[in-house]
Amino acid sequence: MRAKSTARTVLQPIGIALVLAALVRGAMHIYSIPSASMAPTLAVGDRIVVTRYFASAPERGHVIVFRAADGRELLVKRVIGVPGDVVDSRVGRVRVGGHTLPEPYVLREAATGAIESQVVPGGSYFVLGDNRDESVDSRSWGVVPHDRIVGRARLVLWRSAVDEDAVDEGEAVSASTGSRATSLRTRTTSRVFKWIE
Repeated sequence: MRAKSTARTVLQPIGIALVLAALVRGAMHIYSIPSASMAPTLAVGDRIVVTRYFASAPERGHVIVFRAADGRELLVKRVIGVPGDVVDSRVGRVRVGGHTLPEPYVLREAATGAIESQVVPGGSYFVLGDNRDESVDSRSWGVVPHDRIVGRARLVLWRSAVDEDAVDEGEAVSASTGSRATSLRTRTTSRVFKWIE
């Protein structure tokens, strides 16, 4: 009896931990950002936590990860239009339902370019990168069907490297000390455990 009790005491927490780990793994994933198309929200090298949509659906403003049309590449963009929305642009700014969309997250204002007026079909989403000058998105290949969406980007876990400007700055300050070095450290660590908005 005592041996069974000891075995249960040891094995039960391990079993519970394994089950919880499997559930967490099924509900969330970690991905790396390969391009600057979502700057300044996401930078090259950012590791992000992505959670699946279960009982809910993407909303306007969500940053989502989805599969490209060929099914091999994963992309990350921001949802601009949801099913039924009328999306277009005027003077480089996105409009939804005839109203200019406030976009505090874009890298450069009025950089969207021309979007012909269109209704977002049911079960699909119109997505754009925050760095409109460097993003290939719904302006080029159309809407994203719901069945290609992996999940919502929630959190920047960490950055594996600083951006090129920061690397150059780091080399410049290696022979000296002071505020520039502090600035570099702040730029690198400010993206650790940061919620994605």
